[in-house]
Amino acid sequence: MNQNYCPDVSAVLVTYNPDRQVLSATLRAVWNQVAKVIIVDNASSDFPLDVLGMHEGRCSAELHLVRLEKNLGIAAGLNVGIRQSIARGAEFVLLLDQDSQAAPNMVARLRCAYDALWRKNVRVAALGPRCCDPDGGTLSGFVRVGRACFICRERDRNGETVEADFLLSSGSLLPVEVLCQTGLMDEGLFIDRVDMEWCFRAKFLGFRIFGVGDAFMTHALGDRRKVIRFFRNRTVPFHKPFRYYYIFRNSLLLYRCGYMPLGWKIANAVLCLKTAVFFGLAGENPLACLKMMGLGILDGLRGVSGKNDRF
Repeated sequence: MNQNYCPDVSAVLVTYNPDRQVLSATLRAVWNQVAKVIIVDNASSDFPLDVLGMHEGRCSAELHLVRLEKNLGIAAGLNVGIRQSIARGAEFVLLLDQDSQAAPNMVARLRCAYDALWRKNVRVAALGPRCCDPDGGTLSGFVRVGRACFICRERDRNGETVEADFLLSSGSLLPVEVLCQTGLMDEGLFIDRVDMEWCFRAKFLGFRIFGVGDAFMTHALGDRRKVIRFFRNRTVPFHKPFRYYYIFRNSLLLYRCGYMPLGWKIANAVLCLKTAVFFGLAGENPLACLKMMGLGILDGLRGVSGKNDRF
């Protein structure tokens, strides 16, 4: 019996033009930890179907592929997979990106942390692992929102579980019972700020978010990363220019939500300003980035949501 196998967990893996080798590694990392893996493909031009056939019969999990006719975005893709997981009897849903590779005991440690909190009558909405950058090996912490800034904590003094205000969607474990009460992901956001919005909506309804310090996952932030010397060495994630449209637009859309705390609004505004200064002046392809930021601000002020088909 595999001690890391969680029969009540279904993994939802959203893909878009995935790299064949990376997707295979992602599947191998999780397929013996969960009962089912629901792959939702957002209309990839060349999805590597042979990856599924190559792994068939070699894993504990059932593999299911749902191919969408058009790219509906990360939020809609997650929702399709969550609904499929619920229909197939899952009690917990593990959300994954196509390039996120879970440590061999990640899911079991998240489940154990949930059980420990549940025994204390804590209303848990989501738990997430620490993420390791595949390039530099840097481990992330868990984020709380201060009065006007984001505060990163690695773990609680009294144990491995630390309360957070939001988590990355990838790697997060969500109880189906909670999803039925909070609702699913906001599809109008399409791709960015989806995880933040859901976490704060859940917190507004009285649930709590936790990071689990002894659960780990390899996950790459940004399309690529580069070490920048600015007072000190720091690894900066670079996105394709169109992503800045959604980052800025969705930030403004979330400012209209009453359940988003004031501290987050101020801290996010500061972060967006830093993003504009860095990537608009010192980053690569600055004019394209600035253009997308400007378009995002205009559409955010107009209340435009969903996919922008202009790019």
